[in-house]
Amino acid sequence: MRNFKNFLIAIFSFYSSLIYSEELNTDEVIVYSNKFYTSESNSTHHVEVYDHEEIINSGTNNLFDFLSNKSSLNVSSYSGNKAAPSIDMRGYGLENGFQNIVVNVDGYRINNIDMAPGFLGTINTKDIDRIEILKGSGSVVHGDGSNAGSINIYTKNHDKTRISSAYGNFGQKNHSFTTGKIIDNFSISFSSSYESNDGYSQKDSRGNKDKSKSSNQTIKLSYELDNYSQINFKYSNTESNSLFPAALTRLQFNKDPSRSGGQYNEFDYNDDIWGLDYITHFSDNFSVKVYHQGQRKKYDARDYATNLRKTSAIVNGLELDYSGKGFNLTSGMSISERELNAYRNSQTPVNQANKQNEAIYLQAKHSLDDDDKLSITYGARTERVITKFNNTSINTDQSDRLSMFETGLNYILNNQVNLFSNFSKSMQSQDIDRMLPYNFGTGNYDTLNPNIKPMQSRTINLGLNYIDPKQKLKISTFYADLDNEIVFNPTSYQNENIDRTNKYGYEVFLMRKLNDRFNLKFNYSYTIAKILNDTDSTTFPSGKSLPGVPKNSINLAIHYDYDNWNASVNHVWRDRNYIFDDFNNNANMMSPSYESTNAFVKYSLKNISQFSSMSIFASINNIFNQKNGIRTYTDDTYGAIYPFNFRRTWFIGMEVEI
Repeated sequence: MRNFKNFLIAIFSFYSSLIYSEELNTDEVIVYSNKFYTSESNSTHHVEVYDHEEIINSGTNNLFDFLSNKSSLNVSSYSGNKAAPSIDMRGYGLENGFQNIVVNVDGYRINNIDMAPGFLGTINTKDIDRIEILKGSGSVVHGDGSNAGSINIYTKNHDKTRISSAYGNFGQKNHSFTTGKIIDNFSISFSSSYESNDGYSQKDSRGNKDKSKSSNQTIKLSYELDNYSQINFKYSNTESNSLFPAALTRLQFNKDPSRSGGQYNEFDYNDDIWGLDYITHFSDNFSVKVYHQGQRKKYDARDYATNLRKTSAIVNGLELDYSGKGFNLTSGMSISERELNAYRNSQTPVNQANKQNEAIYLQAKHSLDDDDKLSITYGARTERVITKFNNTSINTDQSDRLSMFETGLNYILNNQVNLFSNFSKSMQSQDIDRMLPYNFGTGNYDTLNPNIKPMQSRTINLGLNYIDPKQKLKISTFYADLDNEIVFNPTSYQNENIDRTNKYGYEVFLMRKLNDRFNLKFNYSYTIAKILNDTDSTTFPSGKSLPGVPKNSINLAIHYDYDNWNASVNHVWRDRNYIFDDFNNNANMMSPSYESTNAFVKYSLKNISQFSSMSIFASINNIFNQKNGIRTYTDDTYGAIYPFNFRRTWFIGMEVEI
């Protein structure tokens, strides 16, 4: 924390010296996370937007590092595995947060039907065009599990050839190749990336280290049939292999987080995603989109046993969009079917499950006055969830009906200030793992948890945006009232519902342009998550804080952009929090705070030899060598802290554009 305080003093001293900043344009961005193209000042939600330039100039090579060190989200490795990050937004906790956030890549939902988090760490940042983080539901268009909000990732349609290569300490390698071409009505875009490292910890008893490697290939095709119709196709393959450390005891971690806590866990991941859509415009105001999306995924966790899971998903849907003067309407329907086969030291599945979501929604937005100063958004969604099990002792179906709605207001007070509010009802169905508690007698998940129910959340958001030529300021507050929040009970070793919980807090975002070279960015989040009451008052006592939720989170950065130079320094700090199984709030056993200071610099030149541009860049992560780790259990006997981002790392690289 001392380093953070020094960083704060330096930044604000610098800020004060440049208080008489020049008036420069602070451009608004257009967002699409809620299915309407709208400006920031016309949105009814708190929205974070990161464009391609900001992402590639962040000094991060993958999406895990970017979200962890550059966004306002609470991001951590899942049991030490960076390929599968734990993500919390607005107080749902690191253990369950990713179950309450819908993650879309180019409109394709990548959330799993089991408790495994989305595998975001394998996405190369150079392939991302834009990231939109929508906070405060969005349940009408995103549906099941969007209680906290959504993360919407849009990849680039490359039209030039770029080659990038970087090397760093601990054997870090990062290579990417992107190219694309437009020929009349046809366009093609291709990207390939590879990332690896040789490990940051000591060897285990088998001589293994915590190394990792991942690769991705993506191709996108688009063909304009005529002036009104277009066909788009996308295919992506990702492969990843990683060995990540076993947990350390508290004493081991404090002494040396790089030591081996036992044999490293190995994780293999392979993912194929494809999508095909047809868009036609019947007029300037009305369009129809028909789409088909599919996924085949395999992930294998090998520690003391082989735990292989294969999943597949098919999604078919229809979207209708209408836009007129002061009025927008979007509606759609979709049917998704996701299957899971789980294996444990056998060629025969021990668990077979199917989850089907059938949804229909309608959402509208229109102006309430002639000046477009006051606008309202409203909509509703109904979704049926059918879960089927076909195991040794379970052969049953379960059906749940999810009903969601949302309404919001936006008022443009003047050219600089707008006010917004939003109220939503959202729901989260039970994932496969939560419905199948572990059977210690058989060593399998072969019993049904009959009492677990879908979670329901009612959330209200209030906020304002202040945008002028010098700065962009966003302030929002929220309150969420929940019924049947789903958590893991450490006493019964199964997931259960807590009768009533709540979450509330506020967020502040500031971007200030100090002059034509420097700008300052500041993100602050304050979050409280409480148990209100539960029938099991012993395990879930009323008035206690929910675990895995840091109360305070700060991200502060200074950016430099002038002539051929681009540089940044940022510091992120997240408060300590109660451990996943600590519902009694033992302050002596808390998961430690997270802290990291990072720097990036890039020098670019145009028209060098046969290259249209060339850049050289360098990055340092965790400059002050902070010991970061995530604590998962209060019991220190078996080890409970997984170290991540606990080393100072650096890399240098070059990128050319042909």
